[in-house]
Amino acid sequence: MNEYSIFIGRQPILGRQGNIYAYELLYRNSEKNVFPDINPEQATISLLVNTFLTIGVDQVTSGVPSFINFSGELLAQDIFMSLNPDKIVIEILENVEITPALLRRLQMFKEAGFKLALDDFVLQDQYIAYPQLFELVDIVKVDFMMTNTAEKTKIKEFFKKYPSIVLLAEKVETDADYQLALKSGYDLFQGYFFAKPEIIKSKEIPANTLVHLQIIEFFQKDTQSINELSELIMRDVSISYKLLRFINTLAFEVPKRISSIKQAIVLIGLNETKKWLQVLMLHDLGQDLQSGRVTALVELSLRRARACELLAKYKGKPNKDEYFLTGMFSMIDAVMGRKWEDILPLLSLSDVIINTLNGKETEMTPYMQLIIAVERFEWEQVKKLTEQLRIPEKKLSEISLNALRWSQGIEEHFS
Repeated sequence: MNEYSIFIGRQPILGRQGNIYAYELLYRNSEKNVFPDINPEQATISLLVNTFLTIGVDQVTSGVPSFINFSGELLAQDIFMSLNPDKIVIEILENVEITPALLRRLQMFKEAGFKLALDDFVLQDQYIAYPQLFELVDIVKVDFMMTNTAEKTKIKEFFKKYPSIVLLAEKVETDADYQLALKSGYDLFQGYFFAKPEIIKSKEIPANTLVHLQIIEFFQKDTQSINELSELIMRDVSISYKLLRFINTLAFEVPKRISSIKQAIVLIGLNETKKWLQVLMLHDLGQDLQSGRVTALVELSLRRARACELLAKYKGKPNKDEYFLTGMFSMIDAVMGRKWEDILPLLSLSDVIINTLNGKETEMTPYMQLIIAVERFEWEQVKKLTEQLRIPEKKLSEISLNALRWSQGIEEHFS
């Protein structure tokens, strides 16, 4: 098993006609189909990062909504408000205390367009005390394995007062359970009778711990600039990739393609970027990722990015940031073990970057060819391309050395 693999469990939620209405997404940290011993907040954060920022939610759920568990602590966070509400059903865990403050938060989620579901519903005093909760909730999940016949009858009678709420029978294990749920007015169904959770696997991009610590230090400063933050992010392939993925998860449509990390931060907004970076720090610093092969690929990607940028700068190109991103993502298929056609639609990159990475001839193509020729010690190709691009061999050597040092964190500036 690859050490960089990430895992997401998903179990279908079916409608009355047998159609897949949604998937419940489940945190997993291995191919074992069990919930690991982990803090529930950390589990949900990792699940959201893996689903939305690494694999891509549409590839996990095939375009249908995803049910995701939220604890009371996570419901209090603003960070998730910017996600596309069409993609998520917020599943409120059964141990969340219902309070006036929580109801206000749920009202905000509803106003933002999110659907709300109550997990493992049983008739509790707190539900009776706050009937306004059921004006906000869209779906109620009832555990058919743990709820006895008398309790099921009480729940059925209780929800006659709220005809707009959809009842979901979960942990349906037998045809008898399914038929009972159908007759009792349930419209959604989930359980082993239909399908066990399946594991979706992908590869993670290793994070640069030093850069993460520098970003955490950046958060502590009294004055913070977009330029400084973009410079830090540019040193980490993992964060750069997830930042561009994050743009595709936003509730609003991105007005144009991205040509630089700085532009991405401006589009998202500095404060919103900082919020999501804090989530990523919590997620990534908790990972123990040690793979020499993938780490080497990431370092080589950074070296290419810096070399592309410096060559573009030397040649007076106005779009050196696009050259940087082209170099940075030139090996993302190898890093993640996925095909280009699966990865590139996930990133809101500019057309020239996409075309170059897809192998089409662009203004950047000979520069990428030159950098790759240097890596492979193909000196005849190097000589041919330096003459074509009019780059002195001494300058190329200087740029290559700087890119190597920069990718290893040795050198900060280049004039």
